Amino acid sequence: MFSTDEKRLLRESWKLVVPVIDTAADLFYRRLFELQPAYRALFPDDMSGQKRKLMGMLGFAVKACDWPDEAWAQDVATDDDLVLVVLALGRRHAMLYKVPQEGYATVGEALIWALDMGLGQAFTKETRAAWSKLYTVMSSTMMMGARQAAKEGAR
Repeated sequence: MFSTDEKRLLRESWKLVVPVIDTAADLFYRRLFELQPAYRALFPDDMSGQKRKLMGMLGFAVKACDWPDEAWAQDVATDDDLVLVVLALGRRHAMLYKVPQEGYATVGEALIWALDMGLGQAFTKETRAAWSKLYTVMSSTMMMGARQAAKEGAR
């Protein structure tokens, strides 16, 4: 799914994010609400828990996509399976928070912007492409979960 170089770029750039994780989360949400002010109402007043969840999920995704190629064919615990976790996340976002599908593009834009601002020169064209690919995989999977939730709700 990810090339050796993409995995390395994700891993190395994430190591740069971790020491400034609170600032990275602040940048992300600031940009998200600048792009789409109406989304602020979808979140609690105290964003500290939400920021931890976001950064935890990004860290989990980086770790999961860095598995060796042979590990992708092995059985893994449900809580460690990136696809299953992200499918469930998409279902929750659709069922509980009523996140619109068009919101995924805005979130992706805010994420890439925050990484660009936070990493500066370390956010190379190749690093941007790797993060864009990771977000595309995650958002596509979340939308699949959302569509499944909508089908089940229509029954």
